[in-house]
Order: sequence, then C-alpha cells, then structure tokens
Amino acid sequence: MTSRDDKITSVRIRKDIWKKAKIIAIEEGENLKSLIEGLLLSVIEGSELASGMELEIQEEVLKVFRERRKRGLLPFKIISEKTAVELVREGRNC
Repeated sequence: MTSRDDKITSVRIRKDIWKKAKIIAIEEGENLKSLIEGLLLSVIEGSELASGMELEIQEEVLKVFRERRKRGLLPFKIISEKTAVELVREGRNC
C-alpha cells in the first residue's frame, strides 16, 4: 500500500540484479520495496556518518578504489555469514 509520503518512480535495473534481489527478498520474507528502502537507508546513513568524520585516507588508496569502481568492481568486499538484510537490520538496531 502506498502512503502520501511515498515517492512513485521508476528506475532501470539490470535483469540479473533484479532477479537476485527478488530472490533475496523472498528468502528474507520481505518485499522488494522494503529491501530497497532498507539498503538505500543504509547508504544514506553511512554517507551522513562519514561526512561527520575526518578520515585520514591516503590519496593512493582512494585512487585504487576509484579505479576498481570504474572497471565495475567493488572496491572491497564485506565477508559475513549474515544476509544483506540481516546486516541492514543490525545497523538499524532492528
């Protein structure tokens, strides 16, 4: 159900990513809207948290991360036995 505060929009997402996201949502007993909102909220909260911190990062390290991103690679991997949804919920203290 859509509330007055919800933004109705459309985005183009690669079919393989969409299919995997649907599978994860089903496995977690969530709908895609909840999964996507949770992941977006994590990115937003992480960005807000990072903007309030002064980090001493070597420029060379950032250059490597940016290059990996340009090639479509993740700059690093988080290794956990938990699902993405479980990690998001932990981060939100749910």
